[in-house]
Amino acid sequence: MSAPTSIPLDLAAARRWALAARVGLAEARSQIDALNVFPVPDGDTGTNMFLTFDGALDVLRSHHDIDGGGISLTQGLALLARGMLLSARGNSGVILSQLARGLHEAAATTEGPTDHLGADLLAEAFTRADQLAWAGVSSPVEGTILSVSRAAAAAARVAATADDATAAQVSAAALGAARAALEHTPTQLQALARAGVVDAGGAGLVIVLEALQRVLSDGQVEAEASDSPWFRRGAVLPPAECTDDGEGAYEVMFLLTDSDDARVSHLRAHLEQVGHSVLVVGGPDEWRVHVHLDEPQVAVEAGAMAGHVGQVTTEALVRQAGMPSAPAPRPSAAVGVVACAGGDGLLELFEQSGATVVRSAAGSRASMGQLLNAIWAVAAEAVVVLPNDGDVLMAAEAAAAAAREDGLVVEVVPSRSAVQGLAALAVLDPQADVAGATAAMSGAAAATLHAELTVASRDAQTGAGPCRAGQALGLLDGQIVVIDDEPARAATRLLARLVTDQTELLTIVAGAQVDTGQRDEMEQVVGAIESAHPGLEVDWIDGGQPGYPWLLGAE
Repeated sequence: MSAPTSIPLDLAAARRWALAARVGLAEARSQIDALNVFPVPDGDTGTNMFLTFDGALDVLRSHHDIDGGGISLTQGLALLARGMLLSARGNSGVILSQLARGLHEAAATTEGPTDHLGADLLAEAFTRADQLAWAGVSSPVEGTILSVSRAAAAAARVAATADDATAAQVSAAALGAARAALEHTPTQLQALARAGVVDAGGAGLVIVLEALQRVLSDGQVEAEASDSPWFRRGAVLPPAECTDDGEGAYEVMFLLTDSDDARVSHLRAHLEQVGHSVLVVGGPDEWRVHVHLDEPQVAVEAGAMAGHVGQVTTEALVRQAGMPSAPAPRPSAAVGVVACAGGDGLLELFEQSGATVVRSAAGSRASMGQLLNAIWAVAAEAVVVLPNDGDVLMAAEAAAAAAREDGLVVEVVPSRSAVQGLAALAVLDPQADVAGATAAMSGAAAATLHAELTVASRDAQTGAGPCRAGQALGLLDGQIVVIDDEPARAATRLLARLVTDQTELLTIVAGAQVDTGQRDEMEQVVGAIESAHPGLEVDWIDGGQPGYPWLLGAE
């Protein structure tokens, strides 16, 4: 069999790879979202990975719109890596962004300028990306995207040792190993085996590697993503529409330094194309920038391509349907908070508690760039970030790390649910030192058991046994522990596990789909719990969150 055509991995090929990966993920995002080990309506791995590439391409386009000059391979890969990190959504998106970072770091290690990556450097890029991905996860687990990444990197290193190895051959070896590792994931994780699926993040990575191989081999790839056997059984779902992440008109202001008149002129022209009320004044060393537009990140990224951006402030100008009102101005404090939330009630509650809020929910989780913008907008000496979602934790950590590089003091409290975030915010002393505030908030979050009541979205095997679509499900600490035909009985069983004699406060958050009858039913269930635990205090909240009718927290 003849060797595949080998295209050099230069800047043009890297751009084509990003475009091809975006297309592949757009086509497969619904199927990847469906590779969810739990039959609950919050699987969005495919959507997160698609939006990560989509946002990265926006950054590349913005650069060329601002200053159309040529850039080197290293500069282009740096832009791609930065764009993917800023756009990263969910843990899978953050891990995926490490692939671009690995490419950039491999190019940057060469002595002198280079216009392409050969076999050795591409293998080094796979290795570096894998190392970064594993290092970024606090508790790495086999049978996930990390296993697929490790197999790809190992195969790439072996392929690169062959005489006259090409980038296409290294890519092909990595892709083959990734496919095999993906098929193996159900044998590594019991939850995948029960659900009859492979790891969703690994599936997305395979599509990205297929796109790279397609570019480097001039289209010669053994199997298209749509033919891969690991998609869920049934008809191929149509690609979901890409939704606009903008939630209304915003006013963005920042200080621009380390620039010059030519780049400032390009920046002004670009902002006039994407926004209105544009004002760029100052010079020759500092410029104040002001613009109204729907996507704050677009303005900040455009500024970053023209120079150094600092002192970013973002204010909502118009309250649209589903959009929280802008928080009232508050005096500078020692410690401020950025909190993620989904649902108007939760958003308003966090805002009233003094937090700068980023809307985030399954299917539209907050990106690293959105969190970074929010951190910059906080009027405080230090900032604590509450992700309030396990799948936003890595994006929050990445945003905090980026902010620290610019001299900000930022800490992340690893809250995995809104009720944990509320408990953490309740103990915040805005005038405390950041170490003390972070310790107190982390302790409050950790002391809050979190649970959810929802409805099974499909038939599935779970850790609590088989379930059918439409049955009530109870989750405790992220695991399904209750399955029942009757929602009230499921609530009773879940609360019996959640509430003990040591529980002081029970927080109950009603979702967007809860009607009067369901609320009355839940009040009866909770009334029985209160009778059994006379000292229990109950706090009812209209959260308006999607997906989960009830969020529960026990402190």
